[in-house]
Amino acid sequence: MTDECKLSVSWQDLARSVSGGVGIQQGEHLVYVSPRFAEIAGMEPEELEDYPWKVVFEPRRIEKIQAALDTALAGGRWQGEARVGGIDGSHVELTLSSLDEDDIVVWSLSETSSAEEIEQADSETLLLAESPRLARTVLSTIDDVVYVIGDDGRFWFWNECLAETTGYTYEEIGEMNPRDFIPEDQYEYVPGLMQSIGGIDDRRVRVDILTAEGERIPHEFDGTTFEDPETGRSFRCGIARDISKRLEREQKIRRQRDELATLNRLNTLLFETTQEVIRTGNEGPIMQILCEHAVESDIYRCAWVGQRERGAVRFTCVASEGFEGDCETIQTDEMTNGGGYEIIREAINTDNPKVSICRDPSTVQWLETEHEDDIESLAAVPLGHGDTVYGCLVLGTKRPNAFSSREQTALAVLGHMLGTVLHAARTQELVSATSVVELEFEATHGEHLPLFFGSDIDGTLSLEGSVPGSEGWILYLSVEGVDPASAADALRATTAVERTRVITDGSTSGRLEVVFSPPSLPDVVSAAGATLQEATLTPDGARFVVEAPTDSDISHIVDHINEKYPEVDLLATRKRDRDPAMIPQPGSILDELTPRQREVLEVAYRAGYFDWPRESTAEEVADALKLARPTVHAHLRKGVLRILSEHLDINKQ
Repeated sequence: MTDECKLSVSWQDLARSVSGGVGIQQGEHLVYVSPRFAEIAGMEPEELEDYPWKVVFEPRRIEKIQAALDTALAGGRWQGEARVGGIDGSHVELTLSSLDEDDIVVWSLSETSSAEEIEQADSETLLLAESPRLARTVLSTIDDVVYVIGDDGRFWFWNECLAETTGYTYEEIGEMNPRDFIPEDQYEYVPGLMQSIGGIDDRRVRVDILTAEGERIPHEFDGTTFEDPETGRSFRCGIARDISKRLEREQKIRRQRDELATLNRLNTLLFETTQEVIRTGNEGPIMQILCEHAVESDIYRCAWVGQRERGAVRFTCVASEGFEGDCETIQTDEMTNGGGYEIIREAINTDNPKVSICRDPSTVQWLETEHEDDIESLAAVPLGHGDTVYGCLVLGTKRPNAFSSREQTALAVLGHMLGTVLHAARTQELVSATSVVELEFEATHGEHLPLFFGSDIDGTLSLEGSVPGSEGWILYLSVEGVDPASAADALRATTAVERTRVITDGSTSGRLEVVFSPPSLPDVVSAAGATLQEATLTPDGARFVVEAPTDSDISHIVDHINEKYPEVDLLATRKRDRDPAMIPQPGSILDELTPRQREVLEVAYRAGYFDWPRESTAEEVADALKLARPTVHAHLRKGVLRILSEHLDINKQ
């Protein structure tokens, strides 16, 4: 063969003529690849030449090929099977031949698997081992963290959810250890962090993931261990699911369950207290039984009831349970007495009485309980009726998140019921008192007169009697100096009047029945703990007199009335002894009537139903009370029968 012939055929031409693929590696780079080599690898020649040889293989195969190269460089040759390219790549017979000079390795590829064999290859192997780009695309659509940890303790794979959850970049995660994502106090719960991966059983654990900002996000880890059959290495593959919302739901359900149990016990407490009210009607035992039952129920650790002292701005203890400190008297006007007093002041605020909460019992100077550090929060419950607060209930508990809105609503109901008891006791004192205090008020004619609210009436209207009804107070008025029908029309035109009726009609005198919507003057006076006795309206203005117990807080009554009716002035205050014959005695026949029977009898009496000739019919009495006529007749017969049987039944004499 001549030299010219030798020069006409280059080694590149020889490489192209080989049926398989040929590549030349120098150092770590491929300096030449034949077209067939690129075709078998599933790439273009320009994507291979001058690039590291590792681009031909999937990352998981690189370690095996590196070992083959080391063998070839050391012994001159290595031959075996390999897989190049991705899912469209090929199983090949690979021969690596090392030249002694310039660190050159010759690569020779020849396909060994047909296309049909490739299509029949294991789909899981194709997905996870042969096409990481496809695997990453699929796994990145999963909302949970997916990871693979090798037996070297490093990440081999992670999906986008890990980066999104932690706030680290892909590059940062690649340089990090799996330990960096787990709080140190939870290392022992994470398989692979404290033991060899090969000895880990499959299990599910609840562990926090640490974010780049140091936030702990609870996750549920579920993993399995597998071994690479080719390399013998162990890997831990797992999924971590964010369970923050689930834990919040579980916590919410627990809170709701605890709240329901508390409300059930509160309902029991309300029922027991109501039973005691019905049984005795005595405020003293009721308050003490309430405190005892509240502590016995395990809802509260301590309970205290204070009642307002008449004529003073302090509350005196009338019942308590679980307290050992000096809490007999509480001044409610001193702002330096600590948090406990402050919540009482908020609760009894006359402008807006409400259940008040204290979450910092350390500020309560007067609070001493049977067990130290036993109270986490306090509630002050106003005991009121209408606009008047008669006392305050203080409850302490160790329950976390106590006094929810529902619990406060239940306590407000309890406070209203106890306030009604105190109001009834105060009213009973007034009814049976031998001496009373009379307060006389006067107002000039204006738009806000307390009785008839600026009615333009030329004559005189005087109060004869009043009865509380379901729609409001029913007032019976005498009319002088004006036509009763005209007076009724004038009253009916005011917004405070529900309806009017002329009972007797003369040219310049008569009687009227008027139903006032709340809050009317009798409502305001009653809420202040007094009763309306006299009231007169003339063209010049209005005058009315109220009665209160002698030990009442007079300034409170006056302030309460002035708050509702600023144009009213107090003219006189005087003490008066009542006629013993006019004082109702406890246990009288009227006390044996039902509230409805007494209401119907009183309305019928004041409306002139029992007069002769009758001034009102049963239908008119029924209209005043918004009852059916048969119902009124039934109550009248039963009420009259009870009264007559008390006085006429010989067997009772």
